[in-house]
Amino acid sequence: MGERTVVILIDALGCELVDHHGFSPGSLPFRTRLKTVLGFSQAALTSILTGSAPDVHGLWMMFSFVGGGSPFGLLRGLRLFGGPDRLWVRNLLRWKLSRIDRVTAYFSLYDIPREVLERLDLPARKSVFGPLGGGNRRSILDQAYDEGGVFIRDYDTPEEQAFDELESALETGESSFHLVYTAGLDSDLHRYGSREEAIGSRLRLYRERIDSLVSRFPDPRFIVLGDHGMCDVTGHIDLIKSVEATGLKIPGDYVPFYDSTMARFRVSGERASRAISEILERSPGGKLLGTEELNSLGVHFPRGEYGDIVFLCDPGTIILPSYMGSAPVKGMHGYHPGASCMDSVMFSSEEFQGDEAPVTGIARFLLPGFRGGGRKE
Repeated sequence: MGERTVVILIDALGCELVDHHGFSPGSLPFRTRLKTVLGFSQAALTSILTGSAPDVHGLWMMFSFVGGGSPFGLLRGLRLFGGPDRLWVRNLLRWKLSRIDRVTAYFSLYDIPREVLERLDLPARKSVFGPLGGGNRRSILDQAYDEGGVFIRDYDTPEEQAFDELESALETGESSFHLVYTAGLDSDLHRYGSREEAIGSRLRLYRERIDSLVSRFPDPRFIVLGDHGMCDVTGHIDLIKSVEATGLKIPGDYVPFYDSTMARFRVSGERASRAISEILERSPGGKLLGTEELNSLGVHFPRGEYGDIVFLCDPGTIILPSYMGSAPVKGMHGYHPGASCMDSVMFSSEEFQGDEAPVTGIARFLLPGFRGGGRKE
């Protein structure tokens, strides 16, 4: 068994957030600013665990556009009986995805309309926290599982229980690599924004648990980090209304995906491409991302599986309504990684070389000796 390591991955632990609320585990003396990737938690978590950008590991967004058959294709046969807004249809889809397609990755159907959902795919079929969950690349967890002695708790375990079980695992000493992932802070930030006392209260609970663990178990390496930051929402734009005003039809002309901060379009023909691009170029609150910028951000997919046209909102602006819902939120992520509110942070018991690092550059720090870079086996 190698040197014991404990990684506590707190979703949405942003650098500006911890500065505002004074979150700094006193037991972990070293701090590193982390630059995230463009996208949401799936992209950021996979990039952290594989040490590669989304256009390398392949798992950029929760939903991609299909090139062939869709796992949601059965909706076409259910048109007379209701769409994905019906509870029984949703339950049927979840059963199919779990039992037939063997999907263990996290997903949600949100408010995606039927005519769009039946033309989408789930690129992540396996949980990012399980074996072979890194898309096209091996992750640090693949290697840790191979070496044996792994303790993992993710979003399926309540946070207090996860910390309690981590403490028990450290007492027994049976595992060499420990990872606890918490999503409560991310949920609170969407609900309250970054400045409410509820955020400070949750951060204090995290700090108390972390300091207690480090005090009780001084031998393991401890690392606490986030996957991205969070920006307070200051405005919204209605892209759906603007695009639908072109008169283009779904799915004949285009298939859209309206995320909270990003709109992606699979288009059929030059007419649709030009009309949608012209609308988006005139839209306030965001910009089109060209090929050069997508390349520089590590999210260029030339086959169009994540869209032929990509529109990104300015920090603080959200698309409302979107397929994520029609109710406003107080905080959001998924903005350009250059925005300071998107920066995350890492605290550690051992010094990391450098005051700042991309999330793609810390895998070998999380698991010393990680042999990354190749395709998964």
